[in-house]
Amino acid sequence: MPPSLIRLGLIFPLTALTAAAQPASSTFRTSLLESWSFAYGYSSKGDLDRSGPAGDVAVQRVDFSISGRQPSTSGAMLVYGVNFTSNELDTAPGTPLPKRLAELSLNLGAIHRFNPAWSGSVFARPGFYGDFTAIGDSFNLPVLAMANYTRRKALVWTFGLNVNPMADNPVLPVAGVRWQFAPAWTFNLGFPQAGFVYQAGPQTTWRAGVSFQGGSFRISDNLGVPAPGVGRLANTRLDYREVRVGLGADLKLPAGFVLTLDAGMVTDRKFDYFDRDYQLNGDPAAYGSISLRAGF
Repeated sequence: MPPSLIRLGLIFPLTALTAAAQPASSTFRTSLLESWSFAYGYSSKGDLDRSGPAGDVAVQRVDFSISGRQPSTSGAMLVYGVNFTSNELDTAPGTPLPKRLAELSLNLGAIHRFNPAWSGSVFARPGFYGDFTAIGDSFNLPVLAMANYTRRKALVWTFGLNVNPMADNPVLPVAGVRWQFAPAWTFNLGFPQAGFVYQAGPQTTWRAGVSFQGGSFRISDNLGVPAPGVGRLANTRLDYREVRVGLGADLKLPAGFVLTLDAGMVTDRKFDYFDRDYQLNGDPAAYGSISLRAGF
């Protein structure tokens, strides 16, 4: 079968697998270790529905992280850092959503290689995840534990668990693969991004596939009773998820900077107050993002 048909055939299962994923902290990104990063993104306004119109929403996202790593005497690589992410929700009057879903967290962890084939890592993100109207009530401790098996240099398998006490499903399995099936082509299946990467040259990388934005947050603000038979939306939890299909590019700049651009369509948008059995489903929307990062 031609490689182009293989790539096309894999896009559809990628979309389905990512759409089925439950929210977790999408700031678990090993690519940001030992670096700083600043990003801005926008997903356009789309209608919300719950057995009828329920308002609309657009999302502006600002993300800043800085992290480093230090070898330990045990042979493990210790990870440390801090992250701030704010999703600003622009809603129509009466839409039962907070104005902000934000994260302020530490990035703590360890990475260890046991032998040429196996390595493991554990990351913890203690911090505050909520609407930040009562920040002290929003403490959470997501943990991601992974094992990597390198069958050969071009093929790496990942297995593990994601633990997020604030989410609807607090414990979820993690599985992924990184397969460099041609000198310039790599296939990634994982979280928060999955798809194909094409190394166009020393300074330019192209990407196509599925990505995720969202998380789990505590809502302290009193948003009222949105519908008959629904509990008051206050002092509760919210899972937010956007599944995106699009294109991206990484451009290496002088002095070690990397500029990343992404654009495409939000194919699935959900806001789920699972403790109140109240879920809002969003219509498709466009998105775009830009980020700048540099290593230490």
